[in-house]
Amino acid sequence: MSLLGSVSGFAAFGVLVRTYALGLQKRPLFSNPSGHAIAAAVFGGFGYYVHGLQQRQEDLIESKKEVLLKNRARAEEIAKKQAAFTQ
Repeated sequence: MSLLGSVSGFAAFGVLVRTYALGLQKRPLFSNPSGHAIAAAVFGGFGYYVHGLQQRQEDLIESKKEVLLKNRARAEEIAKKQAAFTQ
């Protein structure tokens, strides 16, 4: 997911949550637009954090995958040497 999509998606969700909460309270939805802006900023910031978290996790998974592939190749090499030695 792209950074812009993540941030804007979470920001839109924040505005939706704010509007829903005001609707439940039967208050005017757009009487105080700064509340919507604050909700969008908070949820957008959370979306930015989640995007960074996903990137860090993907990098960590990729590095662990490389280590596992190297270990597997080394183990296969050792097994071939042992098989050649025993014959």
